[in-house]
Amino acid sequence: MKYAKQLYLAIIVICVIIIAWSTYYTLGGFDPVEVFVMEGRERTVIGREYIEKFPNADFPARMEANRAAIDSGKLKGMFTLVFFENDTIGQDSIHYFLGASVDEISDVLRLPAGYTYKEFRTNKIFKVFMTRHWLVRPNREEVAELVEIKAIEEGEVLLPFWFEMYYQDESMSVEYWAK
Repeated sequence: MKYAKQLYLAIIVICVIIIAWSTYYTLGGFDPVEVFVMEGRERTVIGREYIEKFPNADFPARMEANRAAIDSGKLKGMFTLVFFENDTIGQDSIHYFLGASVDEISDVLRLPAGYTYKEFRTNKIFKVFMTRHWLVRPNREEVAELVEIKAIEEGEVLLPFWFEMYYQDESMSVEYWAK
């Protein structure tokens, strides 16, 4: 009887491991994370700027409101989040610009009420595409480390901000731009 309980326990443990492994695999957990070096460009982002304590309960609501503004057509372009490295605001705070990337602004006076825009320019982009489910994506620090290593290999210095671009299929890309 004692061996039967151990056998059942072993079978349950093996089943749990197989289920966990297959779930991780299905969510894309084993997909490689590769840094691509791309030609530079200009980008204009229309949105709103925030400097606040982090984590903040308003952050997810702001993300959803931005997605809704893009989906409704109030904002046109790609869902974009720009994070700035800002040493003056403290370790427990965050500086970000939330909005939509557009190729160009034809008329600054036609921006939606309460929105502003920022323009960015670079000669080289380090980009990571992430098709993994958000539960198994690498964290921000892991991605930053991979990009920093690639930038050093390329002899480049990164600007103190990065872009997160969110696509309709729930995938995303992260871009760090060189000086």
